Amino acid sequence: MRALTPLIFAAALSGCSTISGNYPKAPLLPNASIYLWDGMAIAFEDLLAGAAVVGVVYYVIEPQAPNWSVQTVRMSEDRYRFEMRMKRFHMGGEGEAMQLFKRQAEDMMRAQGYASYTIARYDEGMESNWIAERVASGDILLKR
Repeated sequence: MRALTPLIFAAALSGCSTISGNYPKAPLLPNASIYLWDGMAIAFEDLLAGAAVVGVVYYVIEPQAPNWSVQTVRMSEDRYRFEMRMKRFHMGGEGEAMQLFKRQAEDMMRAQGYASYTIARYDEGMESNWIAERVASGDILLKR
């Protein structure tokens, strides 16, 4: 659905340029304000602009989405690698890489029917792209 949003928006804008007919020349929003208290009022257009900014920020940050994406690679029968990437725009979660790594290792251990695991390698770092991205990677060795 996220991939379709810009396409739908572009189609709607292109449709606006092809409409013909007699339409009112008055603005869509009335020139009015909401009075909060004596001397304090918010214009409708300011309220709409604020709502648009909040909507764009919510769309970019996506607070309900997980902060980390995890890829699992099977190295051998009992050795697995977890590659983790943090969202570029996030709200918290910077210190949870090791916690997520251990949770993934325990889930893999249980799913494969092993008794324990050993962390063979673990690294954390930053990838310097246009917007930096936190990454973590590690290998586990499963034991019977």
